[in-house]
Amino acid sequence: MTFSRRVAALAASFLPFLFAPAFADSDVLWKIVHDKCVVQTAPCLSVNTAEHYAMLKDLRGVAQFLLIPTDKITGIESADLLDPATPNFFADAWAEQGDVDSRLPRPVPRDGMSLAVNALQARSQNQLHIHIDCLSADARAALKADADKIGTDWAPLPDAIAGHKFAAIRVKGETLGDFNPFLALAKTLKHPAKEMGDHNLVVTGANFADGPGFIVLTDVALPGMGGEDVQDHSCAIMH
Repeated sequence: MTFSRRVAALAASFLPFLFAPAFADSDVLWKIVHDKCVVQTAPCLSVNTAEHYAMLKDLRGVAQFLLIPTDKITGIESADLLDPATPNFFADAWAEQGDVDSRLPRPVPRDGMSLAVNALQARSQNQLHIHIDCLSADARAALKADADKIGTDWAPLPDAIAGHKFAAIRVKGETLGDFNPFLALAKTLKHPAKEMGDHNLVVTGANFADGPGFIVLTDVALPGMGGEDVQDHSCAIMH
């Protein structure tokens, strides 16, 4: 069997789990990364041992990828994410956007790329994963209109996006560098260890009047509403 067929076979072996109802097995992503990817890479596309994460093509969407830590980190509520020694997974996810681009006819524009983490109550898997994919056309338009109104202090956005009333902050630079969105959110909370899990967290690229940067969004999740809601897994903005 060729390598490509082995990868396809391995990926297919997980199809029943990933398409099953959310309650069927909330540890599927952890089993894929821990039992398969760190051993032989497949069905992941790559494993970064230095930064402790793997890249997996999500079965949903034309170009959606997931960055998944190779250490056991349950989700946004994990105390590990408040440890400055933990890799900056959002910065890593932005650096891996080429995986999304590789599935599309041309690279996604900076302000069309997004990274999303769902709150505890809005997710189906108990292993941290960052959704890397296109913004929806509506979300992109709303953020473009508001971009230069967003400052360096957290403040509510004037417009709802995908039904969410986000607070936003701007970050300057081509890359996130040392800016860690998890730590930035934690600094706004009175009891981060108890409150982090209630929040969605989203990072999008932005083109500000004074140069490139990022918009970071967060809200307290309503039932069934995750940060992933701002994304469009069909990547319609690229059509």
